[in-house]
Amino acid sequence: MPYTVPTSNSGSTYFNTNQCFSFNNHLPNANMVCLSSQPCSEVIIWNDTGQDVYIYAGPDDASGDFAKYSDQARALLLHAKGTSNQGPITVRGLTNSNQVSAKKAAAGSAGEIIYYRTQFFSNNPSR
Repeated sequence: MPYTVPTSNSGSTYFNTNQCFSFNNHLPNANMVCLSSQPCSEVIIWNDTGQDVYIYAGPDDASGDFAKYSDQARALLLHAKGTSNQGPITVRGLTNSNQVSAKKAAAGSAGEIIYYRTQFFSNNPSR
């Protein structure tokens, strides 16, 4: 009998409904960039730029205006690639990844990228 890939939890105790997706975002200058829209309950973010990146989280705003959440005191600091305290951060309690935005600490190369993974459950294997 051929194996079929399950598409629902019906009749299966082993099917994992956690859909994880990986993305990247270019960070132009020191402008705030909203992450792409993907339903999820948490986002894991890696900084692959040469400078620190500030991460902001706020309620979904249909206007896409994150200015009201961009107070520096509310930011999470994601250290630059190659620094001794570099590592990913996880933002939880979301309904969509577009509730998170990022910006570089200072203007620099426009080709710098952050990477992130959206998921619904914790305790997944590291990238």
